Amino acid sequence: MIGAVERALTHIYSIIPTEILEAAFKPYEYNLSLDSLIVSKILLGRVRDDISLRGGKILKIILNQNWCEYTSSPSPYALGQSGAYTVFCVPPEARDNRDISCVLGVRFPYTLGTSNSCSFYNNDTIKGNTLSGLACAALQAQTGANQLSTPNAYVLPGNMIKLDPPQYNFVPWQVTTRLVYDDNFSGMDVSSIRPFCLLCEYATKAYIYTNLIVSIESNLVVKGAELGIIKDTVSGYQDANEKYEEQLIAMGGAQMYEPDRLRNILLRMVPKR
Repeated sequence: MIGAVERALTHIYSIIPTEILEAAFKPYEYNLSLDSLIVSKILLGRVRDDISLRGGKILKIILNQNWCEYTSSPSPYALGQSGAYTVFCVPPEARDNRDISCVLGVRFPYTLGTSNSCSFYNNDTIKGNTLSGLACAALQAQTGANQLSTPNAYVLPGNMIKLDPPQYNFVPWQVTTRLVYDDNFSGMDVSSIRPFCLLCEYATKAYIYTNLIVSIESNLVVKGAELGIIKDTVSGYQDANEKYEEQLIAMGGAQMYEPDRLRNILLRMVPKR
């Protein structure tokens, strides 16, 4: 198995001199290893959040009534700003112990079948469809309208999902979410490893330029050594942020080939009967 973090560190060390890395990250001041500082400040501090907005694991979560957060009932003149079943705090085990990056969609789970999470429905099923789901489909066929209005969903701090408009009755909505990569970037497809390494390289160069350029221009010293010999190298990192943004787009393209995302894309391309 190819580890994304290990490959990124190996790539960074092969491109950027260790002396420059030590001058920028200052491991001797933090009493930490250079590896841990690069991982915390670059890979986890910047790169992970950026690539999680474009990629990351897609997970379908069925909202559970036990996750509801108490919200006070609004004034009848407030036009409904809250509801008893509006905010859900998703526990770690329901989101693979990862943070939720965004919500991609909400739908009514017609085909939940018989499971522990389906107490909202009648347990009798017909060919994989619940009786409630078939009733909704029949109603829509006759009236041209769904029985339930599908709400929008938003992510709040603390891995909470808020439904809008406010919900005053519980419905086990199926929410399609995108998860943030974990600390080890596990689950990243091998097709994304190389673009990921380049992204980490540009992020590291941008960090070095931001933190050293003033010291270099001021002729300051680090660990007793003048920075003049490093000036030309660091000055060459001036466009690192621009390259980072360009590589971020390339990374997004590579993430399209990850199995979960590719499967969803192909399913959407196939016309429904």
